[in-house]
Amino acid sequence: MPVSSAPSSHIGATGLRNLGNTCFMNSIIQCINGTSPLARHFLDGSYRKQINTVNYMGYKGVLAEEFASLIRSLWNNQSNAISPSSFRVLVGSLSSQFKNYDQQDSQEFLAFLLDGLHEDLNLVINRPTLPDIDDDYFESLPDQQASDLAWDRYTQLNNSIIVNLFQGQLRSRLQCQACFKTSTSYNTFMYLSLPIPKLGKFHKSVPLIDCLNSFVKEEVLDGDDAWICSRCKVPRKTIKQLSISRLPDILLIHLKRFSYEGPFRNKLDTMVDCPLTKLDLTKYVPPTSAKSSITDPNGKPLGHVYNLYAVSNHYGTLNGGHYTASVRNGYNGEWRYFDDSQISLINEKKVVTSAAYNLFYVRTNVNG
Repeated sequence: MPVSSAPSSHIGATGLRNLGNTCFMNSIIQCINGTSPLARHFLDGSYRKQINTVNYMGYKGVLAEEFASLIRSLWNNQSNAISPSSFRVLVGSLSSQFKNYDQQDSQEFLAFLLDGLHEDLNLVINRPTLPDIDDDYFESLPDQQASDLAWDRYTQLNNSIIVNLFQGQLRSRLQCQACFKTSTSYNTFMYLSLPIPKLGKFHKSVPLIDCLNSFVKEEVLDGDDAWICSRCKVPRKTIKQLSISRLPDILLIHLKRFSYEGPFRNKLDTMVDCPLTKLDLTKYVPPTSAKSSITDPNGKPLGHVYNLYAVSNHYGTLNGGHYTASVRNGYNGEWRYFDDSQISLINEKKVVTSAAYNLFYVRTNVNG
């Protein structure tokens, strides 16, 4: 079954009451609840065997337990809306950022929630000390081998359902323009934060692909930003190239609608055209990774095409704004619109608007 599907068509039948500026939290919870591989993990109790009570970076399992209780309440279909008060109180006790009843950024809450669940469910009990890797040796490896090595080292320290579902890997490559020496690094990501390019003179919207192109656009480092080449031993004009070396099954995209100018925070209400189906990211993955050995449980190579299944929306300003969510029911294909405790069916043509802030995509050949 695809993401957001379940043994029942009742997914999304329960709203969340606003406890006072908690729409940012409600919006994200509904989107995560629509991620059926994760929701099912908490509904069937699988998470209990994975709680890590000794991880000093986690919350001893209390976040995972409270989140599981909330998910169960959303799925019991006993009322039109529930109050997430105990979950809200716990979140406030775990993070000072969410302690007060001020409006918050849903993206920051999403990061807090997934990071916290990962640490609570990290299967690594005794973290090994990994040996250093010689830079020249690492640089000499074929791209796919280097990517796999970096991923293997990361998962020796981090192994959870959050990593398995949501985390991917970025490759950043610097190249000296004097001697052409390269330096390559691989870093994991939970979501892609994409810039929104300026609208063309005669355009009313920006394609999501343009946001991705801006994200991976080649960058020239010179002057004060120049890289100190390890071969030349002096700062050199450098080309920096970013690419996606490993894509996750669930791809989270954060549209950077907020910008800072001194003490002021501005918002871009630019319409970003986000495809509901067949978002093909093959061109953003290095050729060797596009033909990589990464496969599904049946040994079938994983593709790089995604379908949208949830959107967290933001209306208005950051301090005075409001969050809602649109989530696809994988059981019958219907889209539901969540405005705190209010739920309504919406036409798929109205799913993506200029309010779209966080996008939830699933790989097309991933089963939920």
